Amino acid sequence: MRTTLLTRVLCLPALLGAVNVAAADFNGRVSLAEQGKSAAAEEYADVVVYFVPDKPAAAPAPLTGPAQMRMENKEFAPRVLPVTVGTEVSFQNFDPILHNAFSTSTNNAFDLGFYAGGEAHSHQFADTGLVRVYCNVHHSMVAYVLVMNTPHFSGVSGGGEFTLSNLPAETGTLYIWHPRADVVKNSMDFSQAGVPKGEYKLDLTQRRIPTHMNKEGKSYRRSREREY
Repeated sequence: MRTTLLTRVLCLPALLGAVNVAAADFNGRVSLAEQGKSAAAEEYADVVVYFVPDKPAAAPAPLTGPAQMRMENKEFAPRVLPVTVGTEVSFQNFDPILHNAFSTSTNNAFDLGFYAGGEAHSHQFADTGLVRVYCNVHHSMVAYVLVMNTPHFSGVSGGGEFTLSNLPAETGTLYIWHPRADVVKNSMDFSQAGVPKGEYKLDLTQRRIPTHMNKEGKSYRRSREREY
């Protein structure tokens, strides 16, 4: 009896070591800097943190419910929209003027045409990748749809804090993304418990409004933007 009990106790650590521990949540903080100083608070709304397992399961389902990118006050809102592949996004015009959302991004190009305030047109994003969205009328209107093959993603708070919940107990890569910075990649192992809080820093070195052409590949006419 005692020998059997001792054998079981000695075997217990080995058994525990063979069991994958669910990672549950991963917490972290992102700090943004621009020209050696803290970046403007509004820049934190454009950060996306996401985890891609080395051995992903089946493709993630498209987001349920309405995914929307508003066109309002001659801006896209939100400026950055993370979605899973296959998600349909509505572009509704809330301005009393014409807008024309379009993208020439590879595999996700679209052109919703001109439409007035109160109308909404949609596009389904069938391929993964970064989609740069512009308005064919207003050069300053720039946005990004980040189409991902993982359901494990999050934005950050105004102070840069984030939580990725219900992560798989696997190895993979953590990405810290902002449209004005080089992406930060970090190898992670969530197969064991006790992963420490992550601290990440991004330097914003790129222009907020990147140089781009209209949907015909031509320069924007300043006079036309004043017409709408």
